[in-house]
Amino acid sequence: MDFNRIINGMIRAARLDKTFYEEVRHDTSYTQDALAVVVLVSFIGALGGLISGLIFGSVGGAILGFIVQLIMGVVGYYLWVYIAHFVGTRFFKGAGEVGEVQRAFGFAYAPQALNILSAIPCAGVLVGIVAWIWSIAAGFIAIRQSLGQDDTNAALTVVVSAIVVFVIVAVVTGIFAAVGIGAAAIGGAFK
Repeated sequence: MDFNRIINGMIRAARLDKTFYEEVRHDTSYTQDALAVVVLVSFIGALGGLISGLIFGSVGGAILGFIVQLIMGVVGYYLWVYIAHFVGTRFFKGAGEVGEVQRAFGFAYAPQALNILSAIPCAGVLVGIVAWIWSIAAGFIAIRQSLGQDDTNAALTVVVSAIVVFVIVAVVTGIFAAVGIGAAAIGGAFK
């Protein structure tokens, strides 16, 4: 794994270079690099949350938040890859393999590296919004190039798959929250 190639790829992806996304789609040697981008960006975002948590919260909560954010970054990536591939190929005239979507989508996470700045008071939320919008734009190009779709079908694939991922994450989060509240109630935390 070549770290310089990963960083250069992240820069090209963040610049929304469609030729780069096309290159990544066809070159299987980028598979590990794409996952490395997701892990690196998830780590950077979790680190920003950890710093913020340590400054404004508790040590235990900050560490737990770091671990959860790191894991959910990678889990969310795989979830979105498979759902976007399914939605795009079944309903919106996409043609491509899961690996092609995986490689392109991994690099589309590059703008999320800005989330290291989430620890900055007041500016952190704004930076998070900018990183999110930028990643959506990169995700659109990644889907369009990896599935060979036109703009309309790529946009529909991104929107529909994002909604499906959001619902799944909301349900899972709700279940974990209910279990956590239930465990706290049983443990006497609400006395």
